[in-house]
Amino acid sequence: DAVEAMLAERNIALDSVIELVVDDKALVGRIVKRAEDAKAAGQPVRKDDNPAVFEERLREYYKKTAPLTGYYYAKGRLKSVDGMASIDAVTAEIEKVLTAAVS
Repeated sequence: DAVEAMLAERNIALDSVIELVVDDKALVGRIVKRAEDAKAAGQPVRKDDNPAVFEERLREYYKKTAPLTGYYYAKGRLKSVDGMASIDAVTAEIEKVLTAAVS
């Protein structure tokens, strides 16, 4: 396991890995809305508030990071959190995962 070896070299032990489960299309919609809102308010639009840039980041995620979800799921360490919930709900779920990991 290359991942485990790399972590061991750095003296890192992972009790849990948190996956934020999101809807890609909804995220792109949020990016578009944020850019529109900034423009309407006369504020500068961030360079990364661009659907093409965001979609490229998603492709990179699916290519390089997403494959690890299966790996950690098989090890029993993957914890999924609904990333589309409210900020407070996401925070509460992450806190639950972290509390359980250190208990």
